[in-house]
Amino acid sequence: MMTYKISFLAAALALLFPLWGQGEDISTVSIEKDGTVVEETARAPVSPEAWLPKKVKKESSAQVEDEGLREALLSYFSDSTYDTSLMSYAFNLSDLDGDGREEALVLLESPYTDREGKPELLIFRRQDDGWHMEQEITAVSVPVMVPKKEKKDSPGFRPLYLFSSDDTGEAVIVKLTPKENIYPLAANGDRVEPKEIKKRKGSAFFCSENKKKEPLRRFSLAEEEKSSIS
Repeated sequence: MMTYKISFLAAALALLFPLWGQGEDISTVSIEKDGTVVEETARAPVSPEAWLPKKVKKESSAQVEDEGLREALLSYFSDSTYDTSLMSYAFNLSDLDGDGREEALVLLESPYTDREGKPELLIFRRQDDGWHMEQEITAVSVPVMVPKKEKKDSPGFRPLYLFSSDDTGEAVIVKLTPKENIYPLAANGDRVEPKEIKKRKGSAFFCSENKKKEPLRRFSLAEEEKSSIS
């Protein structure tokens, strides 16, 4: 009897999107037979971006650091015991509520994230005196999809869609619907079937690269180094 050891993410994605992963051969599968473990070629894991609707524009992140946003991040953590030199971030700008002012979606990575090491999503608003932190959403998976606003949508922030897993470990798409511009935790999002968002338009942020082949670019919060981390 053979035992197949396949990573959860690859298996879960393949189950959720069986057609999108066909034709790709990259990874291997460890097969145990008669006490001997051998490696065999296996179908590659489906891309974390495979669930995105075809009409959604893929964006990586801003390629140039915003000094005002950097200062706002340092200020936000100034009263904490966290070592900001161990933090890095990527960001995108998007008008979440349609008021003509773009909010900053900040993907923060640090040793202080959740136990699984997933990053946090911080939402900043730009005001006359600079950027101000509005909300922190822990344990997010990227990319984060922001749909195009439709007439039937409620006023305020648009919902966010992301890929996650439920309490049983099953891979799912979840929708974070804000109430009074406050999003629920990623773990409390509503499960959505792929067919429900198939025709939606919008933007997906923090993809591996954008149409111009520009990569997801991270910036260090270490004071002595302001260089980007690709």
